[in-house]
Amino acid sequence: MSISTRAMAAQRQADLPAASIPQSQRTVKGTVLSIATVVIALLAWEVIARLKHSVYVPSVTQIAITFWHEWFSATFRDQAVPSLYRMFFGYIIAAVCGVTVGVIVGYYRFMFRLLDPVLQYWRATPATAIIPVGILLIGIGDEMKILVIAFGAVWPILINSADGARLVPRERLETARVFGLTSFETLRRVVVPSAMPQIAAGMRTGLAIAFILIVVSEMIGSTNGIGYYVLQAQRTFAIPEMYGGVILLAILGFTLNTVFVFVESKVLGWHYGQSARTR
Repeated sequence: MSISTRAMAAQRQADLPAASIPQSQRTVKGTVLSIATVVIALLAWEVIARLKHSVYVPSVTQIAITFWHEWFSATFRDQAVPSLYRMFFGYIIAAVCGVTVGVIVGYYRFMFRLLDPVLQYWRATPATAIIPVGILLIGIGDEMKILVIAFGAVWPILINSADGARLVPRERLETARVFGLTSFETLRRVVVPSAMPQIAAGMRTGLAIAFILIVVSEMIGSTNGIGYYVLQAQRTFAIPEMYGGVILLAILGFTLNTVFVFVESKVLGWHYGQSARTR
């Protein structure tokens, strides 16, 4: 291929509208742009930190070295593992209670009309507001943190589950009735599968809330955990350690969300395929 031919081909590629560019190419370009933005931001931070010599803004290199020494050691076992244990335990309680109660309340209309004002009231109550009550009644142990996490994460799961069960298309319920399904069978075989997209949305929101609450609860009343570690590092002016803890929280939050999205795509693959066909 001659030079002029290559130039013409490159010009035609540049003139193509964005919609005609393959999805894979757009994905690669977006990934490269995102990585380049992060690298530029880190380089700028490194340069500014070395020029300023501020104890409050350590260099990226110093933070990275501290992160490696702290979190690839027994510190992860002593601080991160308890946090993850509390978060998962509280989240599982919230998921089980939220989905069960939400689906039942949404399916039986009279229960929805009866309980919706109460649920909306408690939903509007910040979960952090019950931390002092939990400390007063339970103490600063794991039980208090699990209670706070479960209380905060349960509401988006419960409300979404109730809405999903309440908005099941009537023709599906009529079909179940024609086939002679009992109320429980209809709930299990029709209502729950139909409500799964909204249940998953509520569970994803609840997971994010649970992750936030474990950090807050550990900062207010705890003797270990990532939130406690970050706060103690700030109080003792161990600034690189503080930044390292924040970075670990970001990594864990991103990982949890990515894993949830992956599992959701596998469990709800039928729903996404159905949605794509109806567009």
